[in-house]
Amino acid sequence: MATFQALPDQLRCKEIWVAGAGRWRNPDEDLPADFESRRAEHYAELRKPRDPQAFCDALRQEVSDALAELDARLPGLQWLQIAERKSGAIKLSPIEAAPEPRDLRRIKNEVARRWSAVPLIDVLKEAILRTGCLEKVAALTGGGHLDGQVLAERLMLLIYAYGTNCGIRSVTSGAHPHTEEELRYVRRRYLNAEVARMVAIEIVNATFAARDAGLWGVGSTAVASDSTHFRAWDQNLFTEWHSRYGGRGVLVYWHVERGSVVVHSQTLASASEGAAMVEGAIRHGTTMKVEGNYVDSHGQSEIGFGITRLLNVELLPRIKQINHARLYQAEPGDTARYSRLASALKPPWSTSTRSCCRTFWPNRSGRPCSPRPTGAA
Repeated sequence: MATFQALPDQLRCKEIWVAGAGRWRNPDEDLPADFESRRAEHYAELRKPRDPQAFCDALRQEVSDALAELDARLPGLQWLQIAERKSGAIKLSPIEAAPEPRDLRRIKNEVARRWSAVPLIDVLKEAILRTGCLEKVAALTGGGHLDGQVLAERLMLLIYAYGTNCGIRSVTSGAHPHTEEELRYVRRRYLNAEVARMVAIEIVNATFAARDAGLWGVGSTAVASDSTHFRAWDQNLFTEWHSRYGGRGVLVYWHVERGSVVVHSQTLASASEGAAMVEGAIRHGTTMKVEGNYVDSHGQSEIGFGITRLLNVELLPRIKQINHARLYQAEPGDTARYSRLASALKPPWSTSTRSCCRTFWPNRSGRPCSPRPTGAA
């Protein structure tokens, strides 16, 4: 039993893989086999130089410019203080809430008066008719003998059944000619993960195209991402026990743009949100160009900053313990150069530290455990 309980965790991180499997295959097969032959193309796509020295020099110059700008503007920032203190060098003062727009409450009251209770099935039907998102379903699944209108009606009932969690049997009790067997056949034949993703992308793209720029503003280039916990059976390999949510279940990670439109959603196989943040920012599939991603303290890490930097996406996290955060120095002597930031600056690596880090690599506890093996990254 202990072996079977440990097996899902090992499969998720691919410490154990299954020969010949798809999702649980050897992690080496996930890497592109033609990377070396297409190295120049990949670097050009990422807009990064081939010379590592040029890359480091440009990054070091950017860090120096940012530190100089922060040091110059610090006296005028009333909400930010950087000084030597036991609780941490950085101190942020809460920003006062902005006043409510004058006509916002009037608009809300008028919307509630006109459309106080609109059935969700009517909203789904209008979205399908206006966007035509179900027209490509038959093509994606390899055709079929069902009429397009009949297929659209059954798919709409299935989406409503799963979206509201009421089930197929409850939906069949409505006033329509479709039976439970017919709906279950369409579910097995047509409704899969690829179709659901395509339908969502079509609705999002149609929403972006129909927006009035004068009313909604120009298109957003940033998204906010976070996870939601859903209960699930513990027999599912994706199921985990979450102490914060108090039960077994899965996490669904959402990417939402400024106009409250979900551009991407995915199921998390673990509690780590950094990989899910990157996945949704670069593979959402919509017409939106994501240039920034707002996350909470669970979605930010040094690895996340590095990957999003390479992918030209700006990671904008909410750092929970920002008072203990330190600013990296670009060059030795930055402490004297930026006197206002001296208490929050982290000293640069010395030559001895660099050689030590080449010799030893840290284990999970963060302590150096053994000499780094030859060829380890």
